[in-house]
Amino acid sequence: MGGFQSKNHFPVNGKTVVITGGSQGMGKAVGRLLAEKGANVIIIARNAEKLEEALKYISEHALKPSVQRFHYISADLIDPAEAARILSETTAWNNNQPPDIFWCCAGSSRPGLFIDVPIEVLKEQMESNYFSSAYVAHAAVQSWVNHFKSSPEPNQPAKHIIFTSSVLAFLPLVGYGPYTPTKTALRALSDTLSQELLLYAPLAPIRTHTVFPGTIFTEGYEKENLTKPAITKKLEEGDAGQTPEQVAAASVKGLERGEELITTNGVLGVAMKSGMLGGSRRNGRGFVDTVMAWLVMIVMVFVRRDMDGKVKTWGKERLGKR
Repeated sequence: MGGFQSKNHFPVNGKTVVITGGSQGMGKAVGRLLAEKGANVIIIARNAEKLEEALKYISEHALKPSVQRFHYISADLIDPAEAARILSETTAWNNNQPPDIFWCCAGSSRPGLFIDVPIEVLKEQMESNYFSSAYVAHAAVQSWVNHFKSSPEPNQPAKHIIFTSSVLAFLPLVGYGPYTPTKTALRALSDTLSQELLLYAPLAPIRTHTVFPGTIFTEGYEKENLTKPAITKKLEEGDAGQTPEQVAAASVKGLERGEELITTNGVLGVAMKSGMLGGSRRNGRGFVDTVMAWLVMIVMVFVRRDMDGKVKTWGKERLGKR
């Protein structure tokens, strides 16, 4: 007798996937993994040279090289007009059918103490991390709904929009004032769409998901460490970090299980999520998530007290040096 296998809620073989921020880091790793599973992949970023290199790398890992297709588009995603262009170009490339999946990986982190960073950084972070994803999601969902209305078919497979947030949306840390609110906003958008997209369920299912990685060892991580306060690094000591490939693998496994809010860094990520679920949709029937939330609420009383103590001590030392 064969072993029990749960349903795959995220089949990508033969599907077309658009990945923003796909020229490097997590986006590039996601592209490779989905290519290995048989997807047609379109990657989007600003730097055409990096896009060409990434596309070559991704296509070399295709499950069916003679069948799968690969493409890239150079675009500045903080421009809302670019989202419409992306939908138009990807739909035309995909035989006049809207792509099946949009995975928003584009973003950046510019840590620093809130009053020390230039005010322009606050705007740049919101554009880079929130609006770049919100614009694409808006265009994608609009395109899907219009397509369903114009070409109604029974039993259409689900479409997916995937946001990339951060575990900081569950547990903010000092030094991430410019960054954390942008990732928390993505979580709020995902939760809103999780309910709002039920309006279109009679046409076809549209699923929304959010991935919450911890530290990812990328070029961007090396850059953010240049401005990261020492106290932030101290509070992050419990996060061992992951490679882009590890994050991509954990993310896809969560999607295949049908999860909406997906953490990638093991028990630590699950605990952080459980303590901040609020009105978000639970996995399965929600029993395990609910019990975990009760436990984490107790633990977090002591975790927060410990963190606040470290911040106060560092603040006294810092002010004393001035």
